Amino acid sequence: GTAHGSALVKVGRTTVMAAVKLEACQPDPERPDVGFIDVVMEFPPMCSASTRPGRPNDESSFIARRIEDALVDSRAVDLKKLSIKTGLWAWRVCLDIYCLDHDGSVLDAGLMAALAALRDTKVPSVAVDDRGKLTYGRVGEKKKKDGGGEGANVASVEKGEESSMIEVAAAPVAVTTALYRKQLIVDPNAEEEGLADATVTAVMDRSGRLVGVHKPGGIAEASETALMH
Repeated sequence: GTAHGSALVKVGRTTVMAAVKLEACQPDPERPDVGFIDVVMEFPPMCSASTRPGRPNDESSFIARRIEDALVDSRAVDLKKLSIKTGLWAWRVCLDIYCLDHDGSVLDAGLMAALAALRDTKVPSVAVDDRGKLTYGRVGEKKKKDGGGEGANVASVEKGEESSMIEVAAAPVAVTTALYRKQLIVDPNAEEEGLADATVTAVMDRSGRLVGVHKPGGIAEASETALMH
């Protein structure tokens, strides 16, 4: 179906597209007043020469998990605001991210695309009736016109708000740095990442608070001394 929000981001030659689809679902019984964010990262064969069709890509699952962690840990999206009706309905934000051109620093570009797509997302108006049935579109209380007494209710529903936007409260930023022969390279391209002894991605929110640090393998230890000097 049509996405509720989308965005295209370029960082150097790296090009990433993100699309958001909203699904109404039952919340977790242990957390009945919060919704969900699910992130999927895909590397189609056209994005780089090293990508092969049908072959599992460890990088895709790693980046998807890191983006999901960044969105949740930075509280970019308040999961409680994804609740439709406590204990009955909540929004599941399905965030699909596609790398169209892989030339390094994909996590950085992917996080930017995810945030931009979330800001572009329009939340459909919904209503939940007394029986817990969810209806799309704004629904008001209906009245009987004939019989049953004046003003008797045919159906009583909770009014859904008009189509609204997802509130993105924070803007976490990912910055990837490569360590090559004791030299630091910021925003490395694919060739530089391939030659690097190690790469490290730091995720920070707009206040400068560190949200996460990720090091996907490498032959060298990315110590604080090596990264800061």
